[in-house]
Amino acid sequence: GVFEELNEQYGPEGTDELRIFYLESDDTTTDADLNGTGTATQGDWVTGTSYTIVDNAGSIFEEYSNAYYPTIYTVCPNRILTESGQVDASTHYSIFSANDCAAASLPNDPALLSYTGGTTACPGEPVNMSVDMMNLGITNLQYATIDVMVGANSVLSYDWSGDLDTYGIASVDLGTASFDSDTDFTIEITSSDDNDANNSSEGAVELATEGTSLIHVEIMVDNWPQEIGWSITDDMGNVVEEVAEGEIAGAEGDEFDWWVSVPATGCYTFNISDAYGDGINGTIWGSIDGFCTVKSYNDDIVYVSTIYDYNGSYSYETESAGMSVTSMTVGVEEQTLSDVTRVFPNPFVDQTNMQFTTSEAAEASLVVYNLVGEQVINDNLGTLPAGEHNHVLDFNGVTAGIYLVTLNAGGQTTTMRVTLK
Repeated sequence: GVFEELNEQYGPEGTDELRIFYLESDDTTTDADLNGTGTATQGDWVTGTSYTIVDNAGSIFEEYSNAYYPTIYTVCPNRILTESGQVDASTHYSIFSANDCAAASLPNDPALLSYTGGTTACPGEPVNMSVDMMNLGITNLQYATIDVMVGANSVLSYDWSGDLDTYGIASVDLGTASFDSDTDFTIEITSSDDNDANNSSEGAVELATEGTSLIHVEIMVDNWPQEIGWSITDDMGNVVEEVAEGEIAGAEGDEFDWWVSVPATGCYTFNISDAYGDGINGTIWGSIDGFCTVKSYNDDIVYVSTIYDYNGSYSYETESAGMSVTSMTVGVEEQTLSDVTRVFPNPFVDQTNMQFTTSEAAEASLVVYNLVGEQVINDNLGTLPAGEHNHVLDFNGVTAGIYLVTLNAGGQTTTMRVTLK
């Protein structure tokens, strides 16, 4: 197989460039099972295997959020781990022999890893810029100059100093820069060193969407709602509103929504995460694809802008979207029930929809009267969670005419006039 070929050519009896470890990550598999003599085995996995087998690797499968066997990783001398996947021997060789997986060999060799700074910008607002830097030199790294480049122009320069061991990683805060449009940039080591092939990293900043302080978050879940979490943070990273992973429960297709009023104008970020790393892309596991939309509204609950729109068609571990709040609304909490209730269509035939919003969990009910005060519909809606709700009013069998719909929710009452055609 592939591993035997790799071990023969590049292992201890070959060029001595790698070691292969088979980590048995099923906690129930015993040594006897591996040798083909246990009660839960498909055969002898040991005889003929030329590389090391470790049993038991404990909960490593869960801790790495693995989804299939075998999951294959390459660990480079610099201790960076990459999921290299089920590929042939030549592809594995190209991975561990590449420059970014090579062992330290030069005296002065700083390398830039990932950009770790801000990814959204409000017009005129500074963005924190940072990058991870590794010392791939065989001597301690003591200084480096790092520039943020937009095209051929440097928009930020920083002189780093320290005492970084071989393979050590430093998180370098470069300072701040301002952007007035979506911008791609590179971060480059501009001081001299012995290897310029690893001196650059890429990043991008997207301009935040303008909106109001009243924000509506809506999520439809797949079969694993407990994996989903989201937050809204301000420009200092302070959490304004948050739903942590594990707090959402329900079945696939369930929809949840939240109204958030941010406290002031300024730059904010919507963040969404998935504990498993597959987003709400449930169809890849036989469920359904969910969605998440984040929109801003004015005082009349009229749509203003879309901040984030995810349709469930791809996987993610985390995603973010910026919002520039330029105007304040009174917020759902300060509006009366009549302000946040509407009936549509109106006039209508047979059925219509009543949409309303509650700022907290509340008992709700509605009664429909004709113009002489007789009840024609009486619906107890039970206890509703905070958020936006839609109730279908079924007028089948009711005579055409004008009716009064009275909604009671959370101790507030509103009455609306509707016309059944």
